[in-house]
Amino acid sequence: MSALLTVRDIVNTQAPTLGIETSLPSAIDVLSKNHINGAPVCDASGQLVGFLSAHDIMVEMWCQDYLPDDDVTVGNLMKTDLVTMDIEDRLTDALEYLALDKDQLYPTTAMGYATQMTTLSLEERAKSIKVNKPQILPILDNGKYVGVVSRQEVLKALRALFNDAATPTPVAKNVAPQVVT
Repeated sequence: MSALLTVRDIVNTQAPTLGIETSLPSAIDVLSKNHINGAPVCDASGQLVGFLSAHDIMVEMWCQDYLPDDDVTVGNLMKTDLVTMDIEDRLTDALEYLALDKDQLYPTTAMGYATQMTTLSLEERAKSIKVNKPQILPILDNGKYVGVVSRQEVLKALRALFNDAATPTPVAKNVAPQVVT
């Protein structure tokens, strides 16, 4: 991946946002209609104030014994401790944040001493890590919300690294499957 690519090259400026006063049913409709697992929450002036995920909604419903509370709004459930990226950040930084947990990859103390010894290679450790990070990152341009970058946008950028054409392989119809021995 080119070190020159930035988040600006892949940011989705058309991603839906939610308002603080949006009802829970409306928020679920937006997430479902757009096939997304979360959305940034903006105030009336378009300022990013939070993020609501499908997980937040599911936990709320579980806590309420699956009995909807009509008074709950996006503002009641949204997370406000946000991880954001700047539009000028490198695309490689977005990829690394979304895909790797560097604390697990390089387990060290604050003084830099290794806390785990392993015979696994760096690649083996990277592939075995279970990343528990946001899948969608709000993007800011000079502190103002402009869109999101998700794993899907990063995947599309990664696809361009391959030399083959991006055309799908045609599927043969009514052909018996070949058995490889």
